[in-house]
Amino acid sequence: MEKTISVDGCQVYIEGTGQDTIVMLHGWPDTHEMWQQQVDHFKDKYVCVSFTMPGFAKEDKTNYSVSDVVARIKLIVDAVSPDQPVILLVHDWGCAFGYEYAMRNRDRVKKMIGLDVGDLNSDEFTHSLSVKQKLMVFSYQIMLAISFILPRFLGDPLAKFVAKVLDAKSHEEHIHAGMSMPYAMRWFGMNGGMRELLPMDPSFPFFYAYAARKPMMFHSPEWLQSLLENPQNKVQSFDCGHWLMIEQADAFNASMETWLSE
Repeated sequence: MEKTISVDGCQVYIEGTGQDTIVMLHGWPDTHEMWQQQVDHFKDKYVCVSFTMPGFAKEDKTNYSVSDVVARIKLIVDAVSPDQPVILLVHDWGCAFGYEYAMRNRDRVKKMIGLDVGDLNSDEFTHSLSVKQKLMVFSYQIMLAISFILPRFLGDPLAKFVAKVLDAKSHEEHIHAGMSMPYAMRWFGMNGGMRELLPMDPSFPFFYAYAARKPMMFHSPEWLQSLLENPQNKVQSFDCGHWLMIEQADAFNASMETWLSE
């Protein structure tokens, strides 16, 4: 049975039973509902925790820094699993914020699964992109960054337009310009920016899954190779687009379950 608690003004959804807790962090332009297929699959063996990330709920118009988001994640992790480390499952911008949390709080992470975003801030990643790919990334991300600073009656339609072009999986009525906060942080330095993110160098077992059917990857080949140097880690590609936990839910869930049980 699902229960809901409030942590720092955020509604946190808890479902399932088990010795281990999986905390799920979504990305753009999503809400906690994006993880429903994972909750349904894992709730018989794990406690599944999901919540809508800071700034992503329509009613949440607070400006958050990276440290603010990490602090929110920490409060939620400590609330749902005060006595033992958790398993983190993260996607898209949930990766950026989740990796930062994990690097600052290594002792609170038992295992981690990152979906489709890797070493986003590294020089290796930048060098791995062609000029065309860099322009593609810049074009959609700068539009989203602009949508955040526009009045909502202008920003919301722009954010919805980009989401439609990118085939986002959230319901259109959930998408709004406030979700573009991380892009404004990255490109305009808002709320303290994102240039000081710690490199993702996991000391805990790490499973990186990524979608292969995209015009560019969001990780460098060097980073993948570094992950594979640890035999406890796993790297796997899926033949789908960016939202692999939906487009390849059954295959991904089975692969994640196998890895977690090893």
